[in-house]
Amino acid sequence: MSPPIDPRLLRRLLSAVLAVVLASILAALVRPTPAAAASGDLILNGTFDSGSTQPWWTRLASTSTTVNAGQLRVRTSATVGKPVWEDLVGHFEFGVTAAQRYRLQFDATADVSRSLRVSVSRADTPFTSAVDQSVALTSTMRRFTFDFVSPFGDPEAVLLFHFGGQAASTVRLDNISLTPLAVDPATDPILYWNGVLLATYRTLDLPPTTSSREAAILHAAMHDAAVSVTGVGNPYRVRVPVSYPGTMDNVVAPSLHAAIDRAAYDVLTALYGGQGQSYSQALAGAVALRPSGVNAAEVARGDTVGAAAAAANLQARADDGSGNDTPYRLDGVPGSWRPTNGKAAVSPNWGLVTPFALTSGRQFRPGLPAGATGYLDLLGSAEYSAQVQEVRDYGGRTSSLRTPEQKQIAFFWANDLGGTYKPPGQLFAHTRIVSEQRQLGILANARLFGLVALALADAAIAAWDAKYQTPIDLWRPVTAIEAAGGVGWQPLSQDRAGVPYTPAFPAYISGHATFAGAWSAVMKRFFGTDAIAFDATTDDPHAQGVVRRMTGFDHAAEENALSRIYLGVHYRFDADAGLATGRSVGAYVYANLLRQ
Repeated sequence: MSPPIDPRLLRRLLSAVLAVVLASILAALVRPTPAAAASGDLILNGTFDSGSTQPWWTRLASTSTTVNAGQLRVRTSATVGKPVWEDLVGHFEFGVTAAQRYRLQFDATADVSRSLRVSVSRADTPFTSAVDQSVALTSTMRRFTFDFVSPFGDPEAVLLFHFGGQAASTVRLDNISLTPLAVDPATDPILYWNGVLLATYRTLDLPPTTSSREAAILHAAMHDAAVSVTGVGNPYRVRVPVSYPGTMDNVVAPSLHAAIDRAAYDVLTALYGGQGQSYSQALAGAVALRPSGVNAAEVARGDTVGAAAAAANLQARADDGSGNDTPYRLDGVPGSWRPTNGKAAVSPNWGLVTPFALTSGRQFRPGLPAGATGYLDLLGSAEYSAQVQEVRDYGGRTSSLRTPEQKQIAFFWANDLGGTYKPPGQLFAHTRIVSEQRQLGILANARLFGLVALALADAAIAAWDAKYQTPIDLWRPVTAIEAAGGVGWQPLSQDRAGVPYTPAFPAYISGHATFAGAWSAVMKRFFGTDAIAFDATTDDPHAQGVVRRMTGFDHAAEENALSRIYLGVHYRFDADAGLATGRSVGAYVYANLLRQ
């Protein structure tokens, strides 16, 4: 595919014979017509109602342009055997934004059947095209529409109609427009693949440790793919080189959608393919959502970028310690954790996993619960006794003190059971709700979801470090209350059949609270405020259809943390320390990763 001629050369050629016309073109460019400005159309005089050909120009002196009956009439000379870009009609100097979605439309007809190539390209090297398509013209005026996402930003882009390489003809053009399109969440590949991830969570009964790690790999790869294609922002792991051989050989830019799709597909297949999951249908669904103005060459280059981004992020986590399956040894003393539902300890070595941003899992390790020095000191403290009593009063299955709203809060934030999207999935769902409310585009979502995912992954490592790698691996309330004489007490928490359920890992600190604190810290910093209200949703089977109105990110995080007391599976110091640790993790991730 051959690129357009260097616009600077065109200007030098035109200056000798079209000085007066060029001056008027420049004047028109700095004074957009009211109609174009009002509609958001980037093209000046695309309807030709003024009777003028300005600011449209031609490449060859033998090609003439006139306005007849409100249409641009282009009379071309024979250029058979010459490059298609040899004969051009174009419009210079309008701005396009990286990752912005656009719609190009025009009407065209010809006196003979012929093809016409149209492109929106950079005005300077490398002459990459945001959209590059060919259409078949007949004697019937037809409407052509191409939607595309610009893989680059350029304040001086160019729209070109390529007439070369064919016999002489007369072509008529009319109603040419190029307009930015409103954000459409349904076509955003970041949101799409996050949805695929949550569907995987529901299918596979995954612990929050591994699921948060895998989400971070996925979103880091998609973010790196987007950064590599657009050149906007800083990558997490790799900026895949996007080379353009020579200066005039290749005008094909990688498809942004294809790059993100391939990165997501490769990561998910690598992580879950061995667990019986196939993503072929998901990829087909993603392809169906791509804008219409993407050609095969752009897709191929996007695939290359996405595959490289996926490979780099997967390789970076190949030896991160997540496969450490050293069995957990019970401390076996009063106050220490022991199985509550006959299940072995979940992810006992996760605090030793290499973090995505933190220096280690213990970087923000909180002090021991109630400031204790060990199990005996903790169990003898008044604070411990008060907190056990609080859970006994408000978290029991038959509690008379817990209010109906507190019961709703308890189940709303649970999502512990198989078939739900689990705690990380709920926070991703809430991220999407806010993203759609704020109408974020692809690049903003790539960064936001990347930051959230990386923060949640490190929050899990920090929480599990506190659970297992400290002198107190605290027993759960059901065990503590039974030891204190509360025989028969059961938490409100239950499985789908109503059987009492307590997660199989130590209580201190709360994983839910740590996730929530990390999430709220990222969200507040990304949006620059906590004061963003949103309607939160849940997957938990005991809160089906419940929607809770959150006044801000901290409100959501604090309610999430407290829910574990009402559910009867955590103490208050679990929630408080979890929130504080998570907020430190989230702030650190935001300050150090995916900087703009």
